[in-house]
This record gives sequence, C-alpha cells and structure tokens, in this order.
Amino acid sequence: MSEVLDVDKLKAAGRIAVASREYAVGLVKPGALVLDVCESIERFIVESGGLPAFPCNLSINEVAAHYTPGLGDSSVIPEGAVVKVDIGVHVDGFIVDTAATVDLSGEYGKLLETTVRALEEAVSVVKPYVSLYDIGRVIERAVRDGGFKPIRNLSGHNIGRYIVHAGLSIPNVADRSLYRLRIQPGTLIALEPFATNGKGLVVDGPTINIYSYTGRGPKMGLTSLEAELLDYVSREYRTLPFAARWLRNWKGGDVEGLLKLLHSKGVLHGYPVLIEAGRGVVAQFEHTVLVTESDVIVLA
Repeated sequence: MSEVLDVDKLKAAGRIAVASREYAVGLVKPGALVLDVCESIERFIVESGGLPAFPCNLSINEVAAHYTPGLGDSSVIPEGAVVKVDIGVHVDGFIVDTAATVDLSGEYGKLLETTVRALEEAVSVVKPYVSLYDIGRVIERAVRDGGFKPIRNLSGHNIGRYIVHAGLSIPNVADRSLYRLRIQPGTLIALEPFATNGKGLVVDGPTINIYSYTGRGPKMGLTSLEAELLDYVSREYRTLPFAARWLRNWKGGDVEGLLKLLHSKGVLHGYPVLIEAGRGVVAQFEHTVLVTESDVIVLA
C-alpha cells in the first residue's frame, strides 16, 4: 500500500467501530424503522469521534449486502428477520470495517454460529505472507462443515486510506488461482464470511442507494446542477461511498435523480443491493485486521 498506515488512528477507528457495532445490535428490533436504525448508528459514530466510512448497511434475510435506506424510506425490520448490520468508521481516512448479524427468529442460530466460526478460523490463519487461497479454504471448510454454503461471489478486501475496497479481494472459497497471492506486511484487510442456506451466489437487485466518486471524467457533458453536485460529493466524501439521504439538505434539486444521471455518465459508481440468488437467508460477520511483519492486530 502506498499510504503509510497510522496505527494510532486505526486503533481509534477500531474502538469506535466496536462500540458502534455493539450499539447497532441493540437497535435491531422488530418494527424498528430501518432509516432510524441506520441514522442512529451513523450519529453514534460521529458523536464518538469518527466519521462513517460508508453508509450503514442494514440487509435483511435474503438481502446480503448494500441495503441502506433511501430518502423517505419507510421500511421496517420485520418479525423473525435475520438482519446484517455492516458498519465502517474512519478517522482521518483510516478505515475500519465491521459487521454482525442478529437473528430475531431464534431459528438460525446454527447459521450465525457457523459464520462466526468461519470468521474466527480466517483470523487464526492470517499472518504475513499467508496465501489468499489458504484464507478462502478455511472459510469455505468451516461454512460447509456447518451445513451451509459460502457466498462465492462476495469477498473480503484490503483497505486503503479513504478507500474501502483497495483492489485485493479476500475470497470466501478455496480458489487455487490465488495460491501465489499473499498478504504482505503492512496490509489492512477486512475478513467477512457470508454463509447461506441458499445457492451460495448473489445477484444484483434493482435498487441503488449508495454511490462513490470514481475520479473519472464524464462520458458526456454535465449540466451545471450535475457538475455542482459532483463537485460537492467529491470534496465532501472523496472516494468513500455515500448515500442519497446524506444529501437531503442539498438545495440543488432532485438529489436521487441527479445521482442516477451522474451514475449513468460514469462519474459515480453505484452499489446495487445484493440478493441471494436462491432467496436463501444470509449471515455475515466481519473483522478488520492489520497485518504487520510480526503481528496481526484485530481492530474490530
């Protein structure tokens, strides 16, 4: 990684992330407004001294990832839901990413236990120069031993300053093509097993409520309003993901419509809601770890 990691700032972000995750789990209740839960978590992060590294993701049942409420979202957490809360915290651009799953039904304890075990085994095998294949192998083995399937097209990732996904994918399955790819000292990685009783594959849903600035020029010309909004989000969030609801007070017009146009013109990346292909229930747990020459530090 080209940016020197500030370990003190990462540890500060980690402390906030752990507290935020614990706070979030307590908010997940049947009938709670998804919008209220996510915005409460984001406020907690700010009040604790950090900033959200991406919008709070609250993904329910077969929705695996990338669900954050839109403007005016009135959806509620249903009875008996399996709810994944994925949280990112940054301090001066140094990011920690963490997630947990809450089973409100009481019926999916084995699924959650299996996913936690897969995460623990992944953490235990991580060390300097470990192969990505070995990480994926222990995750897949733990999930399949529990009677479930890992989601093969979701993965962990390395993290850079102001970059949540910095280019390296940490597999949740044993991929022999990755045997020669190894974790170098000084790498910050998020390990996040996803397990399901479905097909073990996610597909894009129709909804996009999360965007990030690509840093690329537009495929076609921008209107003055589009250019103004793009300038604002690029300054405010840099390359970090953001939600349309974070722009509710922007005075330039139809925010959601403008974001869709900017996405179509290639200057914003969109994150579609990801849905399990067999409509299976999905569980997720996640830690961020810093790999040094001599140690592995679990930050959250």
